[in-house]
Amino acid sequence: MNAILARFQKPGRCRLLIQQKIDSHILALASLIPLVALVFDAASGAAGHLSDPILMALANTFTRFGECDWCLVVSLVLVLQASATCHLATTIRHRCQALFISSIGIYAFLTILLSGLSANLLKRAIGRARPHAFLDSSPLDFSPFAGSARFESFPSGHATTIGAFCMIAALLAPKYRLPFAITALWLGMTRVMVGAHYPSDVIAGLCFGAGFAWIMARLFARYGLVFRTDEHGSPVLRQKLQNREATSWHSPVAAASTAPRANPA
Repeated sequence: MNAILARFQKPGRCRLLIQQKIDSHILALASLIPLVALVFDAASGAAGHLSDPILMALANTFTRFGECDWCLVVSLVLVLQASATCHLATTIRHRCQALFISSIGIYAFLTILLSGLSANLLKRAIGRARPHAFLDSSPLDFSPFAGSARFESFPSGHATTIGAFCMIAALLAPKYRLPFAITALWLGMTRVMVGAHYPSDVIAGLCFGAGFAWIMARLFARYGLVFRTDEHGSPVLRQKLQNREATSWHSPVAAASTAPRANPA
């Protein structure tokens, strides 16, 4: 843990990331926000939530994946377990592997936490009316800092968490980027199905969360943690999550059992 924190104390490492290029796929998706708002939001507000009770129950179940508490708990447990393993590891190789996993947990924790807080501040400042207020307000009615959840629709906080989580997963396992993107879209749209958000709220939340995770990955890459930047400026893992030579990064006992032993005389 001290080694990770020491990276952030090196002078000259912290620079503005606004000048860095954002993933073109995120920008392309973000361009859909005004289009979706103009074409689908009014119809979605008039339709309300799903009428079928079974589909509504399923939507209510899957929409809970957008709650950030479980993501924070899992990432924090990952950090604590990997940090403990780092202290108990019997070899430098296993200690470095545990430190790398701990850094991933810190990255995930900070990304989910800060993106969620930022989205909540934004939705309060924007003050867009939610769909259940459609009869009294149109999708383009705004009441900034109204102090009511009724005017905290844009962007969707759940969709922000989903977008951030799926971007984290895509960066860790780029081979499955497309499945993660499809999963993010379906989970995000459950907010529309339950009548909590307009479609544009969800698209905005997904883009915000994914973009936040991408920028955080660039920040960590600047400090030499978890990621590095490739020739295109995109963040990629500094090392593979699985090492064929390692039997178990989380088990110092297993590491000790695989160490070479001297033959008895």
